[in-house]
Amino acid sequence: MIRITSSRSRLLHSLKKNHSLSIYGLRLTGTSTISNTTQHSTLFPSEKDLSILPSLVEELRNARDETPVLVKYTTKSFNEIAASKSAKLSPAQSAPQPWSSSYDPVTRSPFAKDVAHLQSLLEALLASKNYVRAENILMAIHPLMEGPKQFLALVNKYLETLAMDDSSTFAETNAFLDKMRFKFQVKQNDRSLAILAYKLLREKKDYMKVLSSALDSPVLMKKIFSHIDILPPPNDLATIFKNPGLRKAHIPADLRPLFEEVRNPLSSAENEDDVPDYFKDEKTQAPTLEKEAAALRSVDSFGLKVIRHTLLGLQSKKDLDLQNILLDLDSESSQHLLHNLSDGKKRNFHEIYKSLKTPEDKARFSDALEVYNEKRQRELESKGVDGAREKWRFEFEEMRRRNGLKLSKNLNVQLYLWYQDMLPLVKEEAELCRQLMAEEIDMDLLSSEEKRQMRDRAFYAPFYVLIEPKKLTVITILELLKLNSTGGIVDGMRTARAVISVGKAVELQYRSQNLVSAEKKFMKTNGLHWRKKIGWKSPKNFDGSNDQEWDYPVYAKLGSVLTSFLLHVAKVSVTGIDPSSGKKVEGIQPAFHHTHQFVHGQKLGVIKLHKKLVTQLASNVTMNSVQPQLLPMLTPPVNWTSYNAGGYRYSPSSLVRIKDSAETIAYVKAASENGNLKEVYNGLNVLGNTAWSVNAKILEVISHYWNTGKEFLDIPPVVEEPQLPPPLPYNAEPLAKVEYAKKVRHVLNQAASFRSQRCDTNYKLEIARAYVGEKMYFPHNVDFRGRAYPLPPHLNHLGNDLTRSLFVFWEGAQLGESGLRWLKIHLANLFGYDKASLDERVKFVDDNLELIRKVAEDPIANEEWWSKADKPWQVLSVCFEINEAHKLDDPRQFVSYIPVHQDGTCNGLQHYAAIGGDIEGAKQVNLIPSDRPQDVYKFVAGLVEKRLEAEAAEGKEEAIFLKGKISRKVVKQTVMTNVYGVTFVGAVAQIEKQLAILFGKDDYAAVQKYARYLTSLVFASIRELFEGAHLIQDWLGESAKRITKSVRLDYEDTNAKKAKTPNHLSSVIWTTPLGLPCVQPYRGTKNQVVTTNLQDISISDPFKATQVDSRKQMTAFPPNFIHSLDATHMLMTAAACGELGLSFASVHDSYWTHAAHVDKMNVNIRQQFVKLHEENLIVKLRDEFEKRYKGFLQVVYIPGEHELARKIKKVRRDVARDLGRGFNFNDELFIERKRQELLNSPDATKQQMGRDMVTTVSVTESYNVADIAVTSGKSKAMQILVPLSFPDIPERGSLDVQVVNDSPYFFS
Repeated sequence: MIRITSSRSRLLHSLKKNHSLSIYGLRLTGTSTISNTTQHSTLFPSEKDLSILPSLVEELRNARDETPVLVKYTTKSFNEIAASKSAKLSPAQSAPQPWSSSYDPVTRSPFAKDVAHLQSLLEALLASKNYVRAENILMAIHPLMEGPKQFLALVNKYLETLAMDDSSTFAETNAFLDKMRFKFQVKQNDRSLAILAYKLLREKKDYMKVLSSALDSPVLMKKIFSHIDILPPPNDLATIFKNPGLRKAHIPADLRPLFEEVRNPLSSAENEDDVPDYFKDEKTQAPTLEKEAAALRSVDSFGLKVIRHTLLGLQSKKDLDLQNILLDLDSESSQHLLHNLSDGKKRNFHEIYKSLKTPEDKARFSDALEVYNEKRQRELESKGVDGAREKWRFEFEEMRRRNGLKLSKNLNVQLYLWYQDMLPLVKEEAELCRQLMAEEIDMDLLSSEEKRQMRDRAFYAPFYVLIEPKKLTVITILELLKLNSTGGIVDGMRTARAVISVGKAVELQYRSQNLVSAEKKFMKTNGLHWRKKIGWKSPKNFDGSNDQEWDYPVYAKLGSVLTSFLLHVAKVSVTGIDPSSGKKVEGIQPAFHHTHQFVHGQKLGVIKLHKKLVTQLASNVTMNSVQPQLLPMLTPPVNWTSYNAGGYRYSPSSLVRIKDSAETIAYVKAASENGNLKEVYNGLNVLGNTAWSVNAKILEVISHYWNTGKEFLDIPPVVEEPQLPPPLPYNAEPLAKVEYAKKVRHVLNQAASFRSQRCDTNYKLEIARAYVGEKMYFPHNVDFRGRAYPLPPHLNHLGNDLTRSLFVFWEGAQLGESGLRWLKIHLANLFGYDKASLDERVKFVDDNLELIRKVAEDPIANEEWWSKADKPWQVLSVCFEINEAHKLDDPRQFVSYIPVHQDGTCNGLQHYAAIGGDIEGAKQVNLIPSDRPQDVYKFVAGLVEKRLEAEAAEGKEEAIFLKGKISRKVVKQTVMTNVYGVTFVGAVAQIEKQLAILFGKDDYAAVQKYARYLTSLVFASIRELFEGAHLIQDWLGESAKRITKSVRLDYEDTNAKKAKTPNHLSSVIWTTPLGLPCVQPYRGTKNQVVTTNLQDISISDPFKATQVDSRKQMTAFPPNFIHSLDATHMLMTAAACGELGLSFASVHDSYWTHAAHVDKMNVNIRQQFVKLHEENLIVKLRDEFEKRYKGFLQVVYIPGEHELARKIKKVRRDVARDLGRGFNFNDELFIERKRQELLNSPDATKQQMGRDMVTTVSVTESYNVADIAVTSGKSKAMQILVPLSFPDIPERGSLDVQVVNDSPYFFS
């Protein structure tokens, strides 16, 4: 028998057996029996021996095999998945794997991509009631699920669909659940019981047969009743509540009012004495006004009843034209907000609200308006496509009745023609999809090409049939118009983005429809007054089991077929001159065409718009091409309570906006389920519940300038045909031709840019017009760093100056002394007079009051003054406000609606200065109290000038030229972005723009030369001034580098081809002080090519744990960490202001409230900043890193001739000799993993074995590797592994952050 050293034998055995180590079953021997010719490995210098079987020695010499792919469902259609072919997996194969670190309880399934596709199919097949195919999907998905809880959610979804189907019986529903119990050992939960009880109730059978099993458990019974989407409407629910077996303890808090009313009807009746009959009975009408005007037609909606009842009860009703208000409301209730078919002006709710005299009246009106808007919000989210179609049809019919007008001049009419031509194609495809799913097509009768088409169709058919063809047609048209000039494509879009956007829009419409249906089912009741008792329920809170989005191949194939239909039918009419006859001719051309274009050196498929269509989209005429999804809300958003429950009422929303990062979603989901995100929810809910309205005065002025078609401020001009320079003679010099081509390209690019900007601005203005006088809300969510953004992407207060000027708060606040002062300061700030003291800013406005009055009375005639301001449109809006205030005898009595801003001074540097305790840096960014605001940009410019003077004295050519030419404007952008990680190249580009005016138009080489020189001085000056900040920045960057260059001991790539290289799989992850996990999403992409009928689409695989992009992770971490802190500060301030009842909004580091409340907000801004920085955030971060990445190994390089390198080489040679094959990277990780297992064992003997064990990592522990490390590019550099450690934290300065409380210019 061959014997080898004990621990070495066990180790080699494990290496050869795919690293499955077991230290049991090996026979201990007291002495070594290995032959004298065998050399001892260095792994264990001295030890007892273990013997192994001779057969294993031969096995040790065999290379490991690559693990085969066991599951591949992602490319299969619904009819290719059979229950009999489900995967057979061992527990080890299906075990979930950690994402970046085993420290976090966040895992990913190795089959996540397959599960996502199967879940999408399951949902679609159940929606079509294709139960047999859906059950096949359940069978296929079971072995791939992470656990029984996840699988039970899918079983319940099937069970629910079956129970809701009138054609099924309770026996069939229960039989399915029994089948799942038997086959998969599924255990029913509270939702399962709610579904079964509902089915019994529907069949008028004994539902208590199901519920009785939960009577002994009030907690379980509460959970059953919490499934409000499953349980019957309140009238039927009342029947259940009458059962004597139920007690109050069984009922959830939100249903107890209904329970108590059922159990105690007499008491309830006393409380209902004041409830009018028309609220108790749908058929009873609300009273009309006794006036000579025509009587109002019957009002049958609950919302209009509430409005009428409220208006009749207002104390201020004598001052209102109630009859006409009610007539208008009755008319508008049947109209869609965006696509109103009435010719008259809409009723301005905000003006009505402002005219009310008492707080009681305002409160009553707000309550009534919210009820009235509930239906309008539902229509806005779920029926916007129908509204758009009806508007197109209405204008088409109007044009046709007028006969003589050309249809093509009206965009809405043109869109209706496209709709008419495309609809038959969409219907035909829908019928083919239906027949395919119903197995009505005999595949044997089809040609090979038809079979191929059917195979492609099978992939998207279950999803295509979920939305009716009329809506599919409108969605496609609106989505492609919205995407014009996106993704760097002038007058067009990338094909991949277009088809995926159409697919996503279809899914969004489907989910909105489902949410509306769920709400309607819940609210269906004969007792309308019970609504008030139960309250409005968000259907998104009903059940979180079905939160899996459709996968990208579905988006691509579904969107592609719809897009191809539109490209086929959409035409525009064009006119031209016949060159032979000189006569004007008319014709039609495709509105879109599919082609290819090089973008940044990459050949991409693009869809281009005809220039006639682009001109129409940028025209002055209001058109109805707005995609009616994700618009500002008419009712308060759903409060955030979970990572996927909040925001819009009828459209799915996620707490964190992220593209293709399943890891981020997994971390946020885990944090949400652990209850760690409540403070994040609180801040976002305050932002979402701030009510807004459109500033009608500003919109009127903007519309005036817009309609001129000329360029004015940030309104781009109308460009019909670009004015090209006169052509050169055919024999012009080559250089002249090159210059001419540059000029032509510049003119064409500028014209295209103007068209794109005009389309975008027109889109925003059209939405703003629709919302004039409305009470609107912006639901918010966050990015992966925690920064808050409004969910409506097109019109919100994060836009440019023009867009921001369009918004006022719905609520007003009387100015008072302080508010009037802050309103004036706000005007001075917007004008650009923001570096003076606060008193000087007030004086600036007082000195210009007469000019402000003139501007407000006639802004167009007096545009010269306000148009020169830094933010002219916002200046104009404040001029209107100040003028109205000064019309009163006491301006302090004026009720103001304008948001007043408080902005941080280079906020990123403020956080760096607080973290590092940097007193000099803190002074420059106004953390320390001072009499005047410090101007950090001016100070840096001064430091640069000093350096220039010194180098000019030494005769430096660049310094001599630039001396005296450095203003704050030259360095401002670079200083501002330096803290956020701007690169040297990026900074050079910024400074080039500022220096261009010093040189000739085409003197690019000189501009670049001087910009590079000046950038180096600016960087040096910033580092000199903010030394502490840069030390922290360096520490963050170095820590990120080490994390992303580390390897995990708990992960092994079993692919033999990759075993020689390290797998860097760990993202930089940290937790904000509010509990939000921040996961940097920068990883290498693994693309999948999806074949569509337009082109092949390359999409990324979000579920694959690919290698991290170390360079991007490292450069992005310092700015991302600071962004997470400014986001935390904002959310803390929002929550604090919300507790005080303030209207609060923010644009990152700019905080907004009423002028009268600025002082209160300022106190909160400072207190929350101090609270945030009271603890040492860098120490806290380092501690979190050390826990999360404990046991990781870091890849470093050392000189190949160093003593440590020689020792490591010897260990590698010895192990390779024992293995009888090459020693690879996976072997090295495996050996160290086993050493760590021994060291961490509770057995003292094993611990000693671990200490005695010599590995390539253990030999590094007696060296300070950081002192001998070199770059990977150095000659003869050798890659080694060392335990991951983090650099020493820079010493903190002596700044006491409490001084911020007394700094008047910290935020101002």
